[in-house]
Amino acid sequence: MKRILGSPITKRLYAWLQRLLSDYANLQAVGLIFAALVVGLLSVAYAYAFRFIETQFEHFVVSDPWIVFCAGPLLFTAAWWLVYRFAPEASGSGIPQVMAAIELDYKDENVRFVDNLLSLKAGAVKVLSSLLCLAGGGAIGREGPTLQVSAIVFHFVGKQVRRIYPAALEQTWVIAGASAGLASAFNTPLGGIVYAIEELGMKHFERVRTALLSAVIVSGLVAQGILGSYLYLGYPQLRSIPLKGWPLVIFTGFAAGLAGALFSRLLLKLLSLRNRLKTAWMLAGFALLCGLVSSVLIFTDPAHAGSGGALISRFLFNGDAASVALIFGRAVATCVAYLSGAAGGIFAPSLTIGASLGSMIAEVFGNDQTNFFAMLGMIGFLTGVTHTPFTSFILVMEMSDRHSAIFPMMVVALLANSAAKSLAAHSFYESVRNIWLERAPGSKSQRAENLQS
Repeated sequence: MKRILGSPITKRLYAWLQRLLSDYANLQAVGLIFAALVVGLLSVAYAYAFRFIETQFEHFVVSDPWIVFCAGPLLFTAAWWLVYRFAPEASGSGIPQVMAAIELDYKDENVRFVDNLLSLKAGAVKVLSSLLCLAGGGAIGREGPTLQVSAIVFHFVGKQVRRIYPAALEQTWVIAGASAGLASAFNTPLGGIVYAIEELGMKHFERVRTALLSAVIVSGLVAQGILGSYLYLGYPQLRSIPLKGWPLVIFTGFAAGLAGALFSRLLLKLLSLRNRLKTAWMLAGFALLCGLVSSVLIFTDPAHAGSGGALISRFLFNGDAASVALIFGRAVATCVAYLSGAAGGIFAPSLTIGASLGSMIAEVFGNDQTNFFAMLGMIGFLTGVTHTPFTSFILVMEMSDRHSAIFPMMVVALLANSAAKSLAAHSFYESVRNIWLERAPGSKSQRAENLQS
């Protein structure tokens, strides 16, 4: 062993590694690649776990529909308790927490707050709580949680790098991690990059673009290497929209955008009312009630459970159209899952509601291209919720590989964004981000609270 360690080859290799890691750019690149590899593996494992639980839940509901009345309330409450007891920062989607971490200066009194938002404990609780909520039939998605967990991994690795090079920017790591998480969750590298520019860090893009591209590429390659070059939505057969169909395209853009904005405002209003509950017993009772409401919805129609991937497939490949009851039920199911206080995203559920709305619009107006309008509804509704038109149409386009529909997709995204902004100045994620920012030590409200105490 001593002979090997003392050999000329080993010494030259050690000297080369020293020179490599003594350069800040090289050290950061090594850290980014390592973090991206970990994120790719975690995102695949989380996707497998998510799909397994969804499949098992569907099986149990088919064999014994009454089981939901036991599983829903109990598992919703357990999912809430995990978050409440161990990591309040793990609640909900996770995207607003990441946005808040990017917005804050990582220094002085904000360091500990950001570390809590992006702690390893919050990441572990995020995954466990979301899987418990899903096992209870929660209408949640894994994309927001994946994004936060990915940002947590990059934040942790970035902290180790900054011990040697304190000049490294915290935002570089968080933005790159969040983008890598979204790209690996949907298998949409362009969507991850555009989302970083449009929602997470436009003002930081010039400084983080190399790190961002590297993280998205590596995590995406890892996910594809394990799962294969899959499409999130598959390959729906779409016919071109004739000129006479464009008025309905325009209507769908406005209608889906307004619906997404209205859904956001309703959810924010309900979240504000829930935040008035202060004691643990009150919050536990509310989580139990949310689980019960979800169970009633699932008992009436199992399509109200889970992220909605199977439901979207029905619209895209079977030509099915949603009813008003299904759209309303999916919206309520998504609201109660989020309001329960458990971890879980609204990204995929928003796509499901949008697809339902688009398919119904096509059915009502006698258009037989329900799958086309389901995709347009997805783009419009997601844009209404997030106010990110470019991300929405690029995500859906990448998830389906339907470049032939790019112009209607772009038009719907822009119209939906205009409609949503006419109703609400800020997106759902921006509004919740502001709630987290108000809790930061450096915020005006927090300083005033500290002075009073």
